[in-house]
Amino acid sequence: MTDQNNSSIANSPDIAADRRQQLAALIPEAFSEGQLDVAALRRALGGEAMIEGGERYALTWAGKGNAYKVLQSPSTATLRPQRDLSVNFDDAQHVFIEGENLEVLKVLQKAYFGKVKLIYIDPPYNTGSDSFIYPDRFQESKEDYLRRINDLADDGTLMREGFFRKNNKENGHYHSNWLSMMLPRLYIARNLLREDGVILVSIDDNEAANLKLLMDEVFGAENLIAQLVWEKGRKNDAKLFSVGHEYMLVYARSMTKLRDNKTIWREPKPGAKEIVEKWRELKIQHGQTKFAAQQDGLREWYKTLPESHPSKRLSRYKNIDKLGVWRDDNISWPGGDGPRYDVIHPITKQPCAVPERGWVYSKLEKMQQMIELGVVEFRTDHTEPPIRKSYIIPLPDSIDEDNADVFSDDDEDGGDDLAQQVIGSVLYKQSQVSVKYLRKLLDGKLFNNPKDHEVLARLIRYCMDDDENGLVVDFFAGSASTVEAVLSLNAKEGGNRRVLAVQLPEPCEETSAAFKAGYETIAAISRERIRRVVEQIRDKADLVSPAPANLGFKSFLLTPSNFKQWRGDGIDTPEQLAEQIQMFAKSEKDGAEVEHMLYELLLKFGQELTTPVETLDVAGGKVFAINQRKMLFVLDTFTEAMIQPMVDMKPREIIVIDGVFLDSDPLKSNLDLQCRDAGIKFTCL
Repeated sequence: MTDQNNSSIANSPDIAADRRQQLAALIPEAFSEGQLDVAALRRALGGEAMIEGGERYALTWAGKGNAYKVLQSPSTATLRPQRDLSVNFDDAQHVFIEGENLEVLKVLQKAYFGKVKLIYIDPPYNTGSDSFIYPDRFQESKEDYLRRINDLADDGTLMREGFFRKNNKENGHYHSNWLSMMLPRLYIARNLLREDGVILVSIDDNEAANLKLLMDEVFGAENLIAQLVWEKGRKNDAKLFSVGHEYMLVYARSMTKLRDNKTIWREPKPGAKEIVEKWRELKIQHGQTKFAAQQDGLREWYKTLPESHPSKRLSRYKNIDKLGVWRDDNISWPGGDGPRYDVIHPITKQPCAVPERGWVYSKLEKMQQMIELGVVEFRTDHTEPPIRKSYIIPLPDSIDEDNADVFSDDDEDGGDDLAQQVIGSVLYKQSQVSVKYLRKLLDGKLFNNPKDHEVLARLIRYCMDDDENGLVVDFFAGSASTVEAVLSLNAKEGGNRRVLAVQLPEPCEETSAAFKAGYETIAAISRERIRRVVEQIRDKADLVSPAPANLGFKSFLLTPSNFKQWRGDGIDTPEQLAEQIQMFAKSEKDGAEVEHMLYELLLKFGQELTTPVETLDVAGGKVFAINQRKMLFVLDTFTEAMIQPMVDMKPREIIVIDGVFLDSDPLKSNLDLQCRDAGIKFTCL
């Protein structure tokens, strides 16, 4: 099987075409000769499901139609590896990309569709001094706009006069510009999320209301999880009120999926870890079954702690039994109207008094299970309800698979087993903490208003729901706080969470401290921060354990495609057609480097940028292999002697660029024939 569609290689997926295909697959009767039949669609959905003009609830703005057109226009760009700017390029699982983020998102869409667990972005707040890309003239056509943002130099440079525009508040389309910038990026972000994925977006009062409506449109109002408030400190120079907070909107890709998964987010209470460590120390000191001695030692330890110690606040966990460290907890149904059934006291053989709000467990069988496990402790007699033990953490050896759910925080349990807590909707962290930290890390104040990586790490851990291998994406990377959050989280708590960050090539002002320190763009600051964080983690890891082999990051640059684009719109004569065909004697551009083509093709064939690549010597020729040699790429040279060894590998597909055949049609035909006989897909570009 041969595929020689050169133009598709140079383009990202066509979002509009993909949606039409999805709709056609879902409602085929709504299409006639490849075109949407609106009347047929109306019949299929029922007339009451259609809105035809008139007033309705909607968010609209000047330029919204163009924003959708920009979203639906495929990108012709690619990503070029930058080994010299990377750390541990070959093994690293983290990615940093410099480039205009909408084009980058389009390039990534096929390879990362539905694979991202969490997206965090900190977009421009539209304060009137932000620089971002938008059509500053609404008479500017879509083609002019795309030409302006797609006009990449051969070296990948995206910097053009007027590329970044200040969106001044005096502009008549001040909010419209910002919304037009955000809409296409959010749509593609939604495509990248897994069904159980979530997105967090930081914002302030300038656009909080508009962002909420836009997120409702893109993600669905039913998928709003929360609007968080991040309190960063009081400003005493305010004339009326001190507005020291920002917001963070949290949306699910699908709340239905989270409910189906019975997703419950929790985080350890501060101080719980220290208590568990002390308990383990006491077990070694006094013996595994000497519970009274362990308990006395724990209570004495609490007395030695200062009032400010986080474990002091959990000193109610002062009892120890075979299951672990516990405290008395309420055995009644939270909110009232709980079930009422007879629980027999083991001594008096009489039914125990039922709590006023009813039992916490909906069924007598569950209550009996808890009693048998020793989680329920009876009083002296039946005149009082028993107490329920709430464990800071159960002893793993004492729990079998059938009873593991006893210690989980389910819907009918109003306690806080495992000493876990829900994060409140208001976060408190002084903004100056992150400013001072970054200034120390980078040896100067090189970036204004960085996000606090410790707060982000807390939210990432919380919202990823114990997924220690998930992918995090930030396409407004700024100073790379999100990258440090993921790296530090892995280093401190374990796990292999991966992060992919994108930063615009925004220039540093020549008068800034960053520019004077040698940083020409914000992206350069981002990379340097990541490099220094990697060094710090390696230095600390060397003291206790070896650093992970994959610690580091791959750096990429948004650049033009390595392959030629077929342009049929300017062909009017046979001579022009012949000239265009001659230009496509080989698909790759002159001077295109093999590794650059490889990574472009990886993305085009749906492979992530961190896909392990094996370089093979096959009969004296170079072949790149991925996915346990199921896919082979031939991009350098090709000879007859390479055919049989490649076929013997039994790959699923062999991808070859036309230029390696050196105009030898028999050589190409022979490979094609051998692949057909072996049931291997052969793609020639």
